[in-house]
Amino acid sequence: MNHRLLLPLLLAAYAGGALAQYKCTAANGAITFQQTPCAGTQAQEKLVVVPNGHPPPASGAAPSTVIVQTAASAAVGKVETNADKRMLANYERQHRRDALEQTLRTAQDDKAQRATQRDAAIATARRQFGDDSANAAALRDALASIGNRYDALTELDESRIRAARAALDAWDKGLAAQATPAR
Repeated sequence: MNHRLLLPLLLAAYAGGALAQYKCTAANGAITFQQTPCAGTQAQEKLVVVPNGHPPPASGAAPSTVIVQTAASAAVGKVETNADKRMLANYERQHRRDALEQTLRTAQDDKAQRATQRDAAIATARRQFGDDSANAAALRDALASIGNRYDALTELDESRIRAARAALDAWDKGLAAQATPAR
């Protein structure tokens, strides 16, 4: 048996009344927590929730600390608390925002790369047909074809950039709304 798996399994068995939880990450980045293994092709992380032995708080009282132990933290003997969960949530939010920013940068880079490709295609057509008046019509047709193709690709690139910017703006707006206390 793999030694990396042995320690988390032993710690999970030692936890006694621990409850198994699964963190499932879908292809679109949506995260869910459930007590059964993740379905399909979702990425899965098994969490071990260790009850803290405190009764539920009376109404109006502050909630007790929830202790969560992931397989990674169990391997180093660490118990995670609410503060750890908040840090993890902040990390996951930043990771998602970084992914949205990367999508925007990729779309912008693709547009810039296509502009370079367009210039190269025009230069190739000019070299192929030269300045000979007999080839003027062929050159004009080739340049028109190149222009039409790259104009369509530019529209697609700009559409991708607008969509990526809108997704990033919506994400930031959602985070700002969460950070603003409700009145």
